[in-house]
Amino acid sequence: MMRIQFIGSGWLAEPAARHCQDLGHPVKVTTTDATKAQALQETGLPALVYRLGDELDPSSELLAADVLVIAITSKDVAAFARLLQQLDSAPHQPHLIFTSSTSVYTNNGQIHDESSEALHDDSPLRVIEQLVMESSRHTILRLAGLVGPGRHPGRFFQSGRTLKNPQARVNLVHLDDCIGVLQAIIEQHAWPQIFNVCADTHPRKLDFYQAMADQLQVPPPTFTTAKGGSDKVIDNQRIKAQLNYQLRHPDVMAMNF
Repeated sequence: MMRIQFIGSGWLAEPAARHCQDLGHPVKVTTTDATKAQALQETGLPALVYRLGDELDPSSELLAADVLVIAITSKDVAAFARLLQQLDSAPHQPHLIFTSSTSVYTNNGQIHDESSEALHDDSPLRVIEQLVMESSRHTILRLAGLVGPGRHPGRFFQSGRTLKNPQARVNLVHLDDCIGVLQAIIEQHAWPQIFNVCADTHPRKLDFYQAMADQLQVPPPTFTTAKGGSDKVIDNQRIKAQLNYQLRHPDVMAMNF
């Protein structure tokens, strides 16, 4: 068993932590709110109060982790740099898993695998990736658009937003597969690596979001032929070839939410 600490306790981090806990790993999550920490504790999930970039006591459990999963949406480069500096100077070096995003790839209409050089190098997320990659024991998960419980794509455009470029392809991944890939990485000690985590299928936005609206019996989004928004396809072959991972939800049109 490995001591797995999660920085974060949100939509992805909490269920991932509970899954690792169910597998028998000692687990702890962080939150910036003491009330939430207490509520998590009461449900059986150990939690501590921590804000990214805070000074860590040498005895902090975060520094004693075998695996440290950073699963937050913050793009505070300076705060990440402070955390990574503290980890680098700690006696025990945890394996880092950083949940990044396929948004680091440019919207050039092309297929992107992990060797793609078409990256937004000046984006905060890409800068954070590069900081994490300075550790020899890192794995970066470039997650496609997240869907699953509480995140039905039929609700993504309910606020009156116009959906651009309806012929572009969608790149999505279900929560179950995010957690499944995370488990595979930990069990297989798959580092240092970068993995795209995305479903197999990439229907057109027009077809997909129309179908998702129909599922919920709500009006479909408004489409415009104007260019903009995501326009690329994410290749997921590495998780299959290197992790032997079989997606639980390979077809985005057949996903359960």
